[in-house]
Amino acid sequence: MMLLLLVAALILGLSRAAIDMVSTKKIDPNTPDMITQRGVLERFDVAGLKRSELIASEVRHFRAEDTLLFNQPRLVQTDPGKPVMTVTGVRGKSIFKASQIWFYDQVELRRAPFGTQAELIIHSHDVFLNQATHQASSDAPVVADMGPHHAEAVGFVADNSAQTLLLKSKVKMTYVPTARAALVGTATQ
Repeated sequence: MMLLLLVAALILGLSRAAIDMVSTKKIDPNTPDMITQRGVLERFDVAGLKRSELIASEVRHFRAEDTLLFNQPRLVQTDPGKPVMTVTGVRGKSIFKASQIWFYDQVELRRAPFGTQAELIIHSHDVFLNQATHQASSDAPVVADMGPHHAEAVGFVADNSAQTLLLKSKVKMTYVPTARAALVGTATQ
């Protein structure tokens, strides 16, 4: 009986020592507290409808500023009344509970055809995407193609809500006008 009490006391003492060692260990907020292979982050509106989905081959979460790091991220935004926008990158970082995402390295942004507008394809790097305002921007060199039109510039702001693309500087552009001559010819006959 005495031996049993001694073993129980020893187990209790070791258990408390282990708990004290774990609880006094400082946690570094700059080391990942979660690492996953193939992560999916979905955002829903107040009605419960999915508005965006981000899929990555690897996701790391850091306590510092509630940050997520993504490898091979692919973000698809689906908002009613707006064309689907897909952003594909090599690496990315989300901040402010994933309301804003920074895609660094090479990035491809595709806005699906919408109304009478052709698909818009943008290639750049260091693209910052604000999911609340539906704007993507960068100060890096950019190449944009929409149907037969081609543009190159340094820096851009693409606004999916307003359906605009602002090219910031050093703009070179090839614009192919619509076939208005055929329309004018039939109107005068």
